[in-house]
Amino acid sequence: MVQDNLAAAVARRRNCAIYTRKSVDAGLEREFNTLESQREMCANYIRSNCCDGWFELPTAYDDGGYSGGTLARPALQRLIADIEQGLIDVVVIYKIDRLTRSLADFVRLIELFDRYQVTFVSVTQAFDTADSMGRLVLNILLTFAQFEREMHSDRVRDKIAAMKRRGHWTGGPPPFGYDVVDGKLVINVVEAATVLAMFERYVELGCYKQLVAELQAAGLKSKEWTTRQGVVAGGGPVSRGMIWGMLASRWYVGDVPHLRDSFPGIHQAVVPRELWDRAQAIREDRRTVKPIPEPSPNVLLGLLHDGDGRRMVIDCSAKKGTNYRYYVSAQSRRAARHGLKRLRVSAGPLEALVVSGLQTLLSDHSALTAAVATLGRWNGDIEAQIDAGPVAARRLGGLDERRLRLGLEALLARVEVSRDDVKMMVRTSELVRFLGWSGSSIFRRGPRIPGELVDRIHIVTMPSAGTRIERRFSLPIAAANADRNSRPLPGLIDLLKSAHRAQAAVFADRGASPAELARRFNRTPSYFARLLRLNYLAPDIATAIFDGCQPNGLTRRRLIFADLPTDWRQQRILFGFHEQPTSQSNEERY
Repeated sequence: MVQDNLAAAVARRRNCAIYTRKSVDAGLEREFNTLESQREMCANYIRSNCCDGWFELPTAYDDGGYSGGTLARPALQRLIADIEQGLIDVVVIYKIDRLTRSLADFVRLIELFDRYQVTFVSVTQAFDTADSMGRLVLNILLTFAQFEREMHSDRVRDKIAAMKRRGHWTGGPPPFGYDVVDGKLVINVVEAATVLAMFERYVELGCYKQLVAELQAAGLKSKEWTTRQGVVAGGGPVSRGMIWGMLASRWYVGDVPHLRDSFPGIHQAVVPRELWDRAQAIREDRRTVKPIPEPSPNVLLGLLHDGDGRRMVIDCSAKKGTNYRYYVSAQSRRAARHGLKRLRVSAGPLEALVVSGLQTLLSDHSALTAAVATLGRWNGDIEAQIDAGPVAARRLGGLDERRLRLGLEALLARVEVSRDDVKMMVRTSELVRFLGWSGSSIFRRGPRIPGELVDRIHIVTMPSAGTRIERRFSLPIAAANADRNSRPLPGLIDLLKSAHRAQAAVFADRGASPAELARRFNRTPSYFARLLRLNYLAPDIATAIFDGCQPNGLTRRRLIFADLPTDWRQQRILFGFHEQPTSQSNEERY
């Protein structure tokens, strides 16, 4: 019987890998350190499950001196590589925080384990991830592990700030002119003389370029120092940026800089305060003033993302003397790895669609009320502002490029464009401010109001679907300056007539099913449904099609397969009608 059990255990053998980690190097030199303690406890746990076929692998996955806030650890990367090769069935750890202290990294590791059917066990924390309660406990444990790491970082930052307020050196590369002795800055006589001569020469010349040329010609080298690991750093030729930073360094006047403040230090000054002040006055006087940039026409740049979360950048091109602007998905390694196509959309129509969507929201009393209600506060003033929504919509449409850019940055937290729709994430607190804005000044994002829900987001979805498959994926929003056709297109006219006949057939036989009606028209049910939607085209668009003054890009396929929005203004933008089309006589056309 015992032999049968052993044979069964061997048949279902499960290779177990033990992973251990310690955040700092201190204590690793001991004969029995914490890594060995973790490994011993995990090994005992594996031996207690040998009847289930658990077998400890001899490979050691030990990360000594590596933080749990990152996955860039040598032993962890070797563990992941062996998992991908199918060499590991179970990962055994002492505690969850030994594996990672980042909730986001833990999710990635869990996905990896699930993909290769690898289970992991924490020796000191009993939970079962097979049910929802076990997964909840696991997430709680990881949340507290990440919280502990962040609290430790906060304590370190507070300690550094306290030391700098007292004027102490807190580590890092020492400034040129000083050496670090017993954790304190001590003047290096040779380097300090060079620093003093550099400040005196800069005040004498009054020209930064000449000073840099003289120092580089003299062969000045940067500060050479030795790290705690014994690595020699620095010692290369000085650069323009290094000299510019040295001229602004407050270390040389005996101060300790911290963020935007500085505190009196306990180290000795190298440069007299009067000389340093004169050098700063020359720097400010010689500072290059950048010209004020012209307003950018790319008002959605920085706000726009595609449906896969990639930010969209601007792509400009010119053809036959005409400039074209497109928003294109930025390249990313994740997209290349998963084979995601880049999204490409014409910039002008998309920007007009976003502004139109905001104007529609401002003009729609019920939608605007629902958005403002998410803030959780209501009074007579807000109700009066909502009634003035159409006025605010017209005010938004009259903004120039610069004021529109600032307004969109305030109103929109994010804009996402995909094959199916365009989503605008509107800040409702800024929306309320915009309703009360008089238009006399520039509308910018307001400061955060303590105690109020200022980060509420209202999502506005606008249908704007891709109607054709191309090698370079693009949304078929026509360019704003698209030319109009000069003759009616029989295909488009027949399509609208078929749509009208389909609607008449529905009204004539209301008891028939959609499939039956589609069969009478010799069409599929989905195509028949698309025909019916064409009856809700804006009247001026239908008139333009019958008169032959529709945009050149409006084809039969594009019209029938477009996800038609109910808003007439958005329909005009989708199909290239940026102005209400009117009929033209033959003399005007030719």
